[in-house]
Amino acid sequence: MTPNWLSSTGAALLAGALVLPAPARADDAGASSPPSAAAPASAAPTGVLTKNPHLLKFVPATRPAGFEMATGQVVLLLTIGLDGKVTEAVIQQGMGNALDGAALAASHLFEFSPAEVDGKPEAVQVVYRYDFTVEQAQVQVASNSAGGELSGMVVERGTRKPLPGIVVHLAEPIAIETYTDPEGRFDFKDLPPGPVRVQIDDSGYYKIDDKETVEQGKATDVKYYLEPATSDDVLVVVGHRVKKEVAKQTLTLSEIRKIPGASGDALKVVQNLPSVARAPFGSGQLIVRGSNPGDSGAVINRHFVPVAFHFGGLRSVFSSSLLESIDFYPGNFPAEYGRFQGGIVDVKVRRPQTDRIHGTVEADFFDAGFLVEGPVLENGAFALAGRRSYIDFLLPMFIPSDANIDFTVAPRYYDYQAIYDWKSGRNQLKVYFFGSDDSLRFLLDQPVDADPAVRGDFRNDTSFYRGYVDWTYRVTDDLTHDFSLSIGENNLFFSGLQKLYFKNDITVITGRDDIDFNLSKALKLRAGIDVESYIGHIKVRAPQPPKEGTDQGGTAALGSVALIEANRDFALVEPALWLELQSKPFEGLLVTPGARVDYSNRVNDVSIDPRLTARWALTDATTVKGGVGEYMQRPQPDESDKDFGNPDIKLEHSLQTTVGVEQKLPWDFTLDGSLFYKYGYEQVTLGTQQRQTSGASAQNGRQSGVDYKNQGKARIYGLDLLLRHELTGKFFGWISYTLSRSERKDAPGDTWRVFDYDQTHILTVLGQYILTPTWELGFRWRYVTGNPVSLFKGCVYDSDNDVCQGLKDGSTNDARLPSFMQLDLRAERKWRFDLWTLSGYLEIQNALNRSNPEGYTYNYDSTQKKLISGLPILPSLGLRGEF
Repeated sequence: MTPNWLSSTGAALLAGALVLPAPARADDAGASSPPSAAAPASAAPTGVLTKNPHLLKFVPATRPAGFEMATGQVVLLLTIGLDGKVTEAVIQQGMGNALDGAALAASHLFEFSPAEVDGKPEAVQVVYRYDFTVEQAQVQVASNSAGGELSGMVVERGTRKPLPGIVVHLAEPIAIETYTDPEGRFDFKDLPPGPVRVQIDDSGYYKIDDKETVEQGKATDVKYYLEPATSDDVLVVVGHRVKKEVAKQTLTLSEIRKIPGASGDALKVVQNLPSVARAPFGSGQLIVRGSNPGDSGAVINRHFVPVAFHFGGLRSVFSSSLLESIDFYPGNFPAEYGRFQGGIVDVKVRRPQTDRIHGTVEADFFDAGFLVEGPVLENGAFALAGRRSYIDFLLPMFIPSDANIDFTVAPRYYDYQAIYDWKSGRNQLKVYFFGSDDSLRFLLDQPVDADPAVRGDFRNDTSFYRGYVDWTYRVTDDLTHDFSLSIGENNLFFSGLQKLYFKNDITVITGRDDIDFNLSKALKLRAGIDVESYIGHIKVRAPQPPKEGTDQGGTAALGSVALIEANRDFALVEPALWLELQSKPFEGLLVTPGARVDYSNRVNDVSIDPRLTARWALTDATTVKGGVGEYMQRPQPDESDKDFGNPDIKLEHSLQTTVGVEQKLPWDFTLDGSLFYKYGYEQVTLGTQQRQTSGASAQNGRQSGVDYKNQGKARIYGLDLLLRHELTGKFFGWISYTLSRSERKDAPGDTWRVFDYDQTHILTVLGQYILTPTWELGFRWRYVTGNPVSLFKGCVYDSDNDVCQGLKDGSTNDARLPSFMQLDLRAERKWRFDLWTLSGYLEIQNALNRSNPEGYTYNYDSTQKKLISGLPILPSLGLRGEF
């Protein structure tokens, strides 16, 4: 196949990819009309092409006198209107003779099926190549002879996708050809009985040369499976909706599945983008632009989910095969998002495929999963997916018999998704049900050296589920209404050390009601209501949770800390209103003022957060951008709790600014650079006395709350760079670099100190190359500055608990761990069968087996320390079958 590039015209400018079949043949007016074969739209990100235009009516060009035997190609840029008719045709590359005009005149008579963007009709542009060829003379079968018929279907090998517009040629005993129709079918009638030679030679597929037998008075039906001559995973080069954000990166499924070190998992790929710090031990924490892990959130279709990853960050909780795209906002996100002052990861779920039933089964070293999707009822589509780990079966085999650990339930997780998507006319209804469940149980037979209280049974169970419904109604061409509701539960249970207990069951209801209104060509209004509510019960007996800035490696022994108990119901309601205006004062400039108003009944506080972003396209290749805005976040649940914290504290706030430039470079490269500064104020920190005693204090025979105050400050500043090679040709990849500084001031009068996860340099280089149609190779290399640590030297002995409390050698976070460096490799091989495809990959994480430091551990009296290393070399084999 020959790729042709597509861009939209009209209200929203679109850049995408359209794949056309073999060239249109203009020589025989009686030949079948060749429809376009477009790249699958199911993986298109939101805001881009969701339905490709297909050529329905082909009109052959009329050759001028003297050009009857001329051959060549004319490349045309066709503008296809909302009704599918060609409204404009421009020659991009011609032959320099009268055939240019002939092709131009014929193209004005073409008719296409209308294209759609986000399920709505949209004008688009498509590059169409018109080939002039000279066909061999055709031998006609006498009308009075009793001939036979040869018909059939041409599909892609492995995917069974019908291939329209493919030339099917009969070479013997006669010379005649036709095109496959939109369903991939072809038909030759009145053929002389006997053997015939069938040839299919399309530039995008391996050639087929076959012999069939035509029987007199009978119809012979055949099916041909064409194997792509190039990888089909490089077809999707997506364009995004008109950009308005100053700090946003979008990933598509084609990129997600190829990045080494991520094992094809969507959310893990985000950790390779600028502004994202490396999480310890490769866990699933999102540490964005110097913010705490809890300051950033993941949403699915803009509805919050409690956890993004299963235990240990091995796998995200939603099937990556069902994702359409991931929008990552490291800061200055628009007013439709709130309640976080770090970053936002918005996962968008795609519409299931509707052409036929599709299935996928995959497995690797950690887990196995499946996906089934296809059409159901009228205008509907469904998908069912699930995944379960088998670490609980494998891990006990590798644990030595003399180890001080006995797994009763080794780490085990599973997740599931069920989707129904109905679309008709101006209406679309989406219904989802999905969830996740993790469990871990083990026994420490002997206490650890540093704390005799750390022994016994441990149990940790985490689960959630959601029912989700979304109704989108396009009221008019300029007004769209979107209502969505999500209802489910979060469940968390922990027990251990014969002392600690935590059980939290929450019913979660989130709802959104939004409108998009085009007031004019230069002004668009977006507004909505965003509500989150939590109703549940908590039963807990635990010490004060550790906070950022506490002394790593020198915390108090379990037996010496105060335990706090609570057992009660609770309710939390957080409504919000948001508004945004997208204004184009003149061509190339987009200014987006907005505001968000949030209320939290937990702390009885209101936050009004104005925001402003602007983008100015100086040229077709250069865009400058900037943004400033206020952001709020509610305190962590324990910090505003009457037993664990201070119910009188208020919301936390931050001011965020970003300025940057986007530059298109030659050879499909783009450079995106940003300077950012974030100032946090009214941050919740421990009061002076509590910071000195590090915990709750006893009053009147019971444990009191902890004296938290809105007195902390934060400042984060730095530079982000992303040099990215787009998904074209055989290679894609990027170089991501972040230079940053993140500091904290815990109370007035304190000096600034570095943040626990401050990482000065974060450099990621990754790439994927299609070596052959069946082999792909990839790599990822990361270098990260070591995290700050507090060092300890000596201890104070606690005779009551038989432990020695470490003494800090210096100030908080005044030292650093050695730097982190890791190389990951990936090789993938694809096999194609007639009805399905099989992919196998080998992924090697930490291929150099480098001992990367993750922290220090101390001996009993804190006089000696040694580094804790991360994971060693970790190979993983995976298989993926699709039909």
